[in-house]
Amino acid sequence: MKWTNFNIQTFKSLIYFLLIPLSFIYGSIIAIRNLLFDYGIFKAVSHNIPIICIGNLSVGGTGKTPHTQYIINLLKPDYKVAILSRGYGRKTSTLQYVETTSTATEVGDEPLQLKLNNPDCIVVVEKNRNKGVKKILKDFPETQVILLDDGYQHRWIKAGFNILITPYESPFYKDNLMPVGNLRESKKGAERANAIVFSKTPENINPTLKKGMLERLHLFAHQKAYFSHINYCTLRCISTNKEFTSYQKYSITLVSGIANPKPLVDYLENAGHNITHLKFADHHNYTSNDIANILAKHNADKSAKKLILTTEKDATKLKQFLTQFKDSNFYYIPIEIKIEQEDKFEKQILNYVAKN
Repeated sequence: MKWTNFNIQTFKSLIYFLLIPLSFIYGSIIAIRNLLFDYGIFKAVSHNIPIICIGNLSVGGTGKTPHTQYIINLLKPDYKVAILSRGYGRKTSTLQYVETTSTATEVGDEPLQLKLNNPDCIVVVEKNRNKGVKKILKDFPETQVILLDDGYQHRWIKAGFNILITPYESPFYKDNLMPVGNLRESKKGAERANAIVFSKTPENINPTLKKGMLERLHLFAHQKAYFSHINYCTLRCISTNKEFTSYQKYSITLVSGIANPKPLVDYLENAGHNITHLKFADHHNYTSNDIANILAKHNADKSAKKLILTTEKDATKLKQFLTQFKDSNFYYIPIEIKIEQEDKFEKQILNYVAKN
């Protein structure tokens, strides 16, 4: 049967209307849960230490981990910082201290990335955040600040400062509850945030557009909002970690297992590179067959200047296959976050930590 655009659109509309009741049921359950916390029937536990939560309302792709790294960089010169994460995608279920020798299978790709970038910081994975905090404070009583990576919906713990990350291209106020949309909870959840950050914002966006986006947030007196940008850094060799500086144009086999690789693809194409993109699901666990397919694509490219490139998060998992990649030109691209009004943003965080 040949599908016309009309048939495809009709099918999509049918699926959408079938999902609406499921979205309503899901939203009702989450709303009741939040009300039980709001009225103190479910008790959130407070801890005698500054706790900063970095999270979102939607599923994946907002940029929580690089923003967590930004806050680590801000705090660690003056404070003993610990990072607590659920460890999404790991094969273990018990509390684990993340070491630089850990694998993504054991602790999750993002916690491992944070540990590799901050070997002097304590990084722990534990689904029960209260249990994780108690363990950190027992084993490392000198800890002065704890960061909760992706803990916004874990309301059994009371964070003193909540940072909500929402993507510029699809802010939470334009989204819908799962499964119709990508929201984990209703838009009302944004009221718990102290700082709301529009992530992955293009450079030099229209001031009128920015003003309109800020107005859509309907900020409360305790809240401030910011825009952040991605800065792509110099490529690094995945085996030696040495920087690769070249201003030449390359044919790139791009390997990504992240929720939204579009900004990276756009950046590379705008720089004049030719991209063959092998896109995997977010937090994908690579196999030997995947590596064989990546190498087949790369080897089929007859360009004189070519390389394999992946994200820093994917590099934590692909390093275990280095023997298969042999002498291939294989690199990853780190990123940094740039916050507009960074002085104001950093002051808000530092004031909270200093007072608590």
